[in-house]
Amino acid sequence: MRRSDNKLVSPVIAERDNCFLAPLNELLLPTVDVANLDAPSEAKREDMDGCAALRKHKMIQAEGHLRSAVKQWPQYLSAWVVLGQVLEVQQKMEEAYGACSQPLTTDSNYLPAYLCLADISARSESWSKVLQLSTRALEIDATDDAVAYHYNAAANFYLHRLPEAEKGALRAVEIDKGNADPRVHVLLAQIYQAKGDRENEAAQLREYLKHASPSDVAMVKRVKRDLSELEKPTK
Repeated sequence: MRRSDNKLVSPVIAERDNCFLAPLNELLLPTVDVANLDAPSEAKREDMDGCAALRKHKMIQAEGHLRSAVKQWPQYLSAWVVLGQVLEVQQKMEEAYGACSQPLTTDSNYLPAYLCLADISARSESWSKVLQLSTRALEIDATDDAVAYHYNAAANFYLHRLPEAEKGALRAVEIDKGNADPRVHVLLAQIYQAKGDRENEAAQLREYLKHASPSDVAMVKRVKRDLSELEKPTK
């Protein structure tokens, strides 16, 4: 499978006070970021309007509201990250990276910012940067953060560090018991393919298909094709 087959971002919205896009919507975070509590009411209203626009897939409107929110309250951590994700979806990568970096000037331990930056770096296949950012995220939370383990495993895989990649991906699976992001199984299949372990490669592809989102049409098709090839009798 190609590198692009394991992208981690899709426009799925969290049903919480923040409205992170996937996969950040799976993070186990406090309902309200402490740094956001003092935000003025107008900034909060703009943030809410931005989230409402996102749920209707109106990216340009969402961007406008979120820009207004952070302009009125520059310490609005979650709004900066969501703005970064919205800009990323629109392929405005430099602006997206800047937006997701902004919360770290207020709180150097703000986990979503590191994961947003890791995602942007993964899109450009800057795997050393992804490894650095995901490692920092795991320093902040090594217990519940399946997303960071997934990024860390992907970075190690593309940096040809298979034992570390396998360990991280298995830890992501262990944490994500509900298979909120089953694409980690595709990554594990890639790892086992590189190790020449056809049995475990096939098992991971089957696991992905059991939990795959209907929206991942292209990946499902590719996985079915790859699994079919693996299941052919060897001569």
